[in-house]
Amino acid sequence: MPQPICIRSYHVDGYGHVNNARYLEFLEDARWALFEQHGLLPLLGDIRLVVTRVDIRYRRSAVENDILHSETRITAVRPRQLQLSQRLLLNNSGKSAVEADITLMPATTAGVTSLSAELRQQLNLLLEPAS
Repeated sequence: MPQPICIRSYHVDGYGHVNNARYLEFLEDARWALFEQHGLLPLLGDIRLVVTRVDIRYRRSAVENDILHSETRITAVRPRQLQLSQRLLLNNSGKSAVEADITLMPATTAGVTSLSAELRQQLNLLLEPAS
């Protein structure tokens, strides 16, 4: 399970809330935590999962000292594409600060590749339909 995110002063911009770019970092950390939690990192080998699409909705501001919890769901697994749905929830209310749909593409230094059959099989075990 991903660690809660404690909003620090360096996460906050001049408007007093978390800057939009910081949320992308938090979401990336949550994705890696999901792979780590389920033992999938060794199955990646030399594959890099490259973000090809982000659809992000900012629902509520997070401010210094807020605690965020992440939820990451795999919604589609294809040979050359992985789709996830992610949320960052405010601890004090349980309401969404951010909701995002992310598309990842497997790549190596040689270019676009396919996910291995073993990795696809393991990802399919975690698959949850989009709501």
